[in-house]
Amino acid sequence: MGSGIFSLGTTAMFASQSTLDTIAHNISNVNTPGYSRQEVELATEGGLYTGAGFYGRGVKVVTVNRQTNDFLVKELNTNTARASADQTRVDKLKQLETVLPTGQTGLGYAASQVLNAMVDVANQPQDISARQVALSRAQEWVSRMNTAGKQIEDLQAGVVSDLGTSVGQINDLTRQIAMVNQNIAKFTGSGHAPNDLLDQRDRLIKDLNEQVQVNTVEADDGTTSVFMGGGQLLVLGNQAQTLTVVRDPANVKQGRVALATNGTNRILDSGQMTGGVLQGLIQFQDSDLASTKQQLDTFGANFADAVNAQQALGMDLDGNLLTTFDATGNPVASAPLFINTGSATDIKLAMTAPKGLAAAAPLVAIPGTANKGTVKVDTIDMVRALPTTNALDAATSKPTAGSPLTVVFETDASDPTKLTYRFVDSTGAPYKDTSPPRSWTAGSPINDQDANSTPSQQLFNLNITGVPKAGDTIQISTTSYPSSNNGNAMTMLGLRDKTIVSLDGVSNATVTDAYSQMIGNLGVIVQSGETSASISKTLQDNSQQTLTSTSGVNLDEEAARLIQFQQSYQASAKVLQVAQSLFTTLLQVAG
Repeated sequence: MGSGIFSLGTTAMFASQSTLDTIAHNISNVNTPGYSRQEVELATEGGLYTGAGFYGRGVKVVTVNRQTNDFLVKELNTNTARASADQTRVDKLKQLETVLPTGQTGLGYAASQVLNAMVDVANQPQDISARQVALSRAQEWVSRMNTAGKQIEDLQAGVVSDLGTSVGQINDLTRQIAMVNQNIAKFTGSGHAPNDLLDQRDRLIKDLNEQVQVNTVEADDGTTSVFMGGGQLLVLGNQAQTLTVVRDPANVKQGRVALATNGTNRILDSGQMTGGVLQGLIQFQDSDLASTKQQLDTFGANFADAVNAQQALGMDLDGNLLTTFDATGNPVASAPLFINTGSATDIKLAMTAPKGLAAAAPLVAIPGTANKGTVKVDTIDMVRALPTTNALDAATSKPTAGSPLTVVFETDASDPTKLTYRFVDSTGAPYKDTSPPRSWTAGSPINDQDANSTPSQQLFNLNITGVPKAGDTIQISTTSYPSSNNGNAMTMLGLRDKTIVSLDGVSNATVTDAYSQMIGNLGVIVQSGETSASISKTLQDNSQQTLTSTSGVNLDEEAARLIQFQQSYQASAKVLQVAQSLFTTLLQVAG
C-alpha cells in the first residue's frame, strides 16, 4: 500500500509542477508578440487490476498543447497583408499630392499667367519690357513643370528603393522560416509539438504577410511550404527562394520583383503580389504614379504645343514669319517658345530674345470706308502658316504683299433676308468661288475654306462684330508694320478660354480646368486610398482581437489557475507525507 500511495502522490506532484511551470511560462510571455497560450494536457493512468477490482494509478502528463486556431491565424495574415498594402499605398499617395499644389503655386495658375502676360504685349507690341515679362512668366511655368516632373521621378526612385528594402526583408524572413522548418522537422515522430518553434514560425509568417501576402501548406514532416498569393513558391521545407529587384525592360525607371535562380533573374508577374508592402508599392508605381505622370506630361505638352503652334503662325518684332516650308511643302516652325515638350522634366524655354515673340499676325483686316452696315473687325486668326516658297499653295494663295484680298457681302439669291460673302483679289477677279455661295451667319467666322483647293483647309478665320449690309467689304492684306500689330498676341491671349488640353485623349478643357481635373482626379484616388486603408486596418485589428481572445494570455485566468495548481501541488505533497508516516509505522510494527 505504501508503494501505491507513494506513486500516486509522486505523479500528482509532477502533474501539478508541470502545470505550474506552464502557467509561469504563459505569464512570462504575456507581452511576447505572437506567443500562444499553452496548457498541459492531463490524463488518468490506466487502472491496476486486482481481485478486488481496478485501482487507480494516478495522473499522467500527456503533452503540452498550444492554444491557437488555424482559421483565425490565416484570417489575420490575410487582413495584415491587405492593411499593409493599403497603408503603403496611401503613404505614397500623400507624397504624390504635394506634386500638384493648388492656388497661385499651381501649374494651372502659372500657365494662365503666361497667357495673361500677352495682355501687355498686345497693348504695346513694340515694348521690349512687356515681351520680357511674358518670357519670364513662361520660364516660371517651365520651372514649375520641371520641379513637378523631378518630384515624380524622385517618388519613382523611392519606390524602387522601397521595393529593394521590402524584398530584402522577405528574403530574411523566408530564410528564417526555412531554418525553423528544419528545427521543427527534427521532432517529427516524437508525438509532441514544439510549441515555441511553431509560435516562432507563425510570427515569421505574419511578418512575411506584411511584406507580401502568402499562403501556406502543411507537410507530413511538420514543415510548412510558403507560396506567394499568386502561387510563386518561396519556402519548401528547409529551402528558401531568393527574390531581387530589377529594372523593367520596358521602362528602366520602374522596378520589378524577380526570382533569382542559377544566376538569372526571372521577372515575376505583378499579379503574384496580392498583398503586403510589395503590392502597395507596385500598385502605386504602375497605376497612381504612372497615370499622374502621364497626365502631367500631357498637360505640359498640350499647353506648350498650343502656344508653340500659335507662335509659329505669327511674326516677330522684325517682321519675320516664324514658319517656313521644306522642299515637300511641309511647314517648319523656326522659333518655338518651348522645346522638349513631351516630358515635364525635360521641357525648356527655347526663346530668350524678346524680339522673337510673335505678337504680330501676318494678316490684317480693315472694313471698307464706304460700308453702310455696322460691321467691325474683331480678330483675324491664322489657321495655318502664311504660304511662302515651297508651300503647297504658294503660287495661288492670297493675299500676298501688295495684293490684298477683299471680302464682299451680297444678298442671298435664294433668301433676300440673308447675306452671302465671296472673295475677290486685287484685280476684282473671284477667288475660291464655291457653289452654293458661302452664307454669312452672325457669330460664325469668315474663312476661305475650299474643298477644291490644295490644301482645302482655310488659311484664316475672320471674326467680325456688328451686321454688314449688301455691298459692304472688308479688305484683308499682309501686315506691313509688325511692330504695331498685335493680332497674334490677341489670339495667343485667347488660348485662355480655349479647350486646348485633353488629359484623356477624348474630352478637352481649358488649361485651368484641365489642371483642376488633375488635382480632382488625384484627390479622389487619395480619398479612396485612405478609406480602403481605414477599412483594412479595422479588419486587421478585429482579426487580431479575435485571435488574441483564443490564443492570448489572460493574466487573471492564469493567476486563478496558479492558485488552483499550487493547492493541488500542496495536496499532493500531503499525500506523500501521509505515505511516509504510514511506511514508518509499518516498519516500527514489523521491527
